[in-house]
Parts: sequence; C-alpha cells; structure tokens
Amino acid sequence: MCTLSWWYQDEQMHIVFNRDEQKGRASAQLPVRLSQQGVDAIMPIDPAGGGSWVAANSKGLVLCLLNDYTAAYQPDAAIRRSRGLLLRALALSPDWQAVDTLLQPEQLRCYAPFRLLVFVGLQQPLLWHWDGSKLRQQLALTSPVSSSSAWPRLIPTLRVWHWQRAMARSPSLSTLQQLHRQAKPFCAFSGIAMQRSQVQTVSITQLTIDTDRIDMQYWDGYPSSQQQDATDRLALPLQHTVVTAGDFSSRLEGQALFRRYNPTLANRLTGWQWRLLRWLLAEKAFNQKLQPLNRLPADLFCDAALQRLQLTPEIIACRWPSAASRPVFVCNHPTGGIDGLLLLSVLQKRYPDIQVLANEALAEVQQLAGRIVPIPVFGRPQAALAAVQAAFAGNSPLVIFPAGRTARKTANGALDDGDWSKLAVTLARREQRSLTVLHLHSYNSRGFYALAWLRQKFGISANLEMLLLVRQMLNPALRVPRLYVDIPMHAVELDALADNDRQRMAWLKRRCYQLPTIYREEHDAAVKPSCSRRAG
Repeated sequence: MCTLSWWYQDEQMHIVFNRDEQKGRASAQLPVRLSQQGVDAIMPIDPAGGGSWVAANSKGLVLCLLNDYTAAYQPDAAIRRSRGLLLRALALSPDWQAVDTLLQPEQLRCYAPFRLLVFVGLQQPLLWHWDGSKLRQQLALTSPVSSSSAWPRLIPTLRVWHWQRAMARSPSLSTLQQLHRQAKPFCAFSGIAMQRSQVQTVSITQLTIDTDRIDMQYWDGYPSSQQQDATDRLALPLQHTVVTAGDFSSRLEGQALFRRYNPTLANRLTGWQWRLLRWLLAEKAFNQKLQPLNRLPADLFCDAALQRLQLTPEIIACRWPSAASRPVFVCNHPTGGIDGLLLLSVLQKRYPDIQVLANEALAEVQQLAGRIVPIPVFGRPQAALAAVQAAFAGNSPLVIFPAGRTARKTANGALDDGDWSKLAVTLARREQRSLTVLHLHSYNSRGFYALAWLRQKFGISANLEMLLLVRQMLNPALRVPRLYVDIPMHAVELDALADNDRQRMAWLKRRCYQLPTIYREEHDAAVKPSCSRRAG
C-alpha cells in the first residue's frame, strides 16, 4: 500500500513516495549506492526481500513500484519472488533493451501484480501494469498513483481526488510535502499518511531531478513521528545533463501562417474570410491552451500537451529497436497533429534525439522546432529531399508518416490514409537503418469525416476538412488511443519483402493496419506477441 506523486516546478521534477507496510516488518535499510555494468543507482533496501520500492540511477531514470491489490493473481510459492528484486534489477540495467528484456510477461510470472512507473528526466512517467496475465503499458500523465489493500478501488480514488484538489488550490512544493504527511482525506484509515491496526506509512522518500543530478531524501517512520530534517540524504550525478526550460513564445497566427506557406491562397482572402478562417482554426482557444506550455522545457512540452488534452495513450509492444540500429519508425496518420505529439511523447523517453519528418508549419511551435525535419506540404515537397536524405544519413532515430495526409473514411467505414510514399524504405535500405512499423489506433470526430464526404460528393478539390484539424486536436474524439509497435526489421529483411520499394512499402502499410488484429489473435492464443512475422 503506497502513494506516489510528482510535480514539476522551477526546472525540477519533484517525486514523493509514501511506503505503507506491516508494523511488524523490519525497518528498511537507509538509501545506499550500488553499481553494476557502469550504472550507479541509489535506493533504500528492504531487508526481508533484498529489493527496493524506489530507485534512481545515473542515466536519469527514477523507478517506483506499487503493489496492485485489484488483481487476484498470486504466483506459486515455488517460483514466487519479491517484486522489489525486479525494481533493483531494473535500476541497475545498462540500457532500455535490458529493461525491456526484464519487462516481458514470461519473465514476470514469478511476481505478484504491480504497477511500475519510470521517470525519464523531467518528463511524465511511463507506467507498466502487471496483473498476473497481461502486461499493459501507458503514459502516466496524471499524478498521483496510489494502492490500498482495503477497498482497493475506492481509497486510491479518494486519495487522488484529495491530492489534485489541494494542489489545484495551492500548487507548491510545501503543499506536495504536506499532503504526504497528513492523514487525509477523512481519516488515517484512508489517508495518504495511512495508519491502521496492522499497517501504516513507514517511510517517505523524496527525489528531486535537477539539471545534473538526482537528490534523494529519506524519512524513516510514520510521518507524525518524523523529524523535520531527513533521516538520510544521497546525491547521484547524472551521466547526461537534463535540458531545462527555455523562454518560448509559440502562438498560432493563422493569417501569418497562410501568408508564409500558402501565399497564393492568402492573397485571395478578404477581411471577413480571414475572420472566418481564424474561427475555423480555433485560434484563440488554441493559444489559450498553448500559453502555459511556453514556460515548460521542450522535452516536457508533448507530455504536458497530451495532459491538457486529457489523453492517456496505451502502448502495446514487447520489443523496441536499439538506438544503435538508427531506427526509422513508419506510422499511419489517423488524426493529424495529435499523432506527432503522441509519438514524440512516447519515443523521446527511449530515444532522446528523436526527430520527425513533418509539415514545416509545425516547426512554428518553437518547442518542436528542434525535432522537426520540415516538409513543405504547401510548396514543392521535392525541395526537402536534401534535408530528408541528410536526416537518414545521420544517427538520430526518425519518425515518418509515409502517407503525408490525415486518414479519411472509405466506403466501408474503415480509416485509410492513402498510398504510402516509398521514400522511407528506399533511404532506410540505402543507409542500412532498421525500420519499425507502428499503428496508431485513433480517429477524428464524425463532423470531420462528414465534411470530407460532402466535399468529395460535390467534387470540391480544396481540402476543406483540414481547417478543422486544430479543433480536432483541442477536443479529441478518442481519449485513450492505442499505439501498436511491431518488431524491428533490418535492411536485409526489407530487401526480402518484395522486388521493389513501392511493393515493399505497400506490404508495410498492410502490416501496419493488421497489427491490432495480429496482437489480439496472438494474445488470445497465449502466444508471446510479435514472435512471428505474418505476411501482410
């Protein structure tokens, strides 16, 4: 039974973790420094199991483990292992590939259900939920996360409600710390600082992620009996400096954008038409959403944007490409700008130098400019060929939407984003880069597709529904999109797919749209997902 919360302020991420345990359990060992395979980690140690519940390492990862009492699964005594040992092993893993190897369903059968949150720098955490039969992964964009053995659904919900209400009234580090020391909401039985006949909060751990280090403070004992000063403190230098906030001034100005990227159309518009255009683009509402994000670091921008849009993406994957393979990710394009935000939010945690080939207008958002390889959609796309070739020749992981357009509904009601350009396959093969297919399950509103149908029905060539994409972003039709990740393909595998690149890309598109079905069928058959490569 634990409560974990986090909050960003003043170029720092603050994480506070209450550990709830049996009163008769031996006190934990104060935080220690461990080293393995060139990775330094700091963590308190549970003397009973030898593991931990919270740890930070020199690569900038903070890992937090909570028991899950909503799932009934319990491993056999013969194979049962302490969940804390898993967190200890993860904290000392040399890279993301080692983490992924440990977080596989067949490796987790010996552990009781849990929730694992992993923080990367100043970004919002990734969450893994193991219920004993299935491992789910999602972005955890909303603090806090809590667990309770009594009333395991109601009490965590009450704690979340109380925490968010208090932080909304008085957002500060002192408020955050007080919340973890108070027996609220209502009473100690349900409180964040919990106390019952047999169990209670036995320690508080606070971590602060700074630009070049992680500080851990540890208070032993029930909060009301703790001294003001921490029982123990440790500082861990980071191998890579965390990027801090910049002074951004991003705004959507529809008239300026059209004059810059589509001057032919801009010269034909009059005063009332400009006013209508700004209304269609929801310019005022968009800028109101964007303004608070200008004070955040660029690496936190995508997470914060998804948070304000109330999106909680779920990730279905069992293997990711290594950064050394210089991966290229190709994905369908179901909704527009949200697709890029979501992929960047997920991928930048694993690949800090990720870049995306996207509409040059997106580079107007200053926080994204450093990650965009601009494509002049309104001009001559061929003009960007040199920049695209240079990006493929480099080492940064790349994301590309080969269709280059947002999906529309076909006659049978299915989404389709049109033909995929062969360029990604051609350059991936030439530069010997791995290629991974992604499928994003999401969709826009009925109004968007109705306007697209009417435009086609009346033979209007102008892409009118594109003007609604900003509104679609501000009010997403699907709040829990799913991202399916296929197993990586190396250049030699791409060669074997077909006789030419156009056919290879057609195969990859079919594979993309089949991924949800493939994962579902393999899960139903109790087969590890993505063990085999079914022909598209």
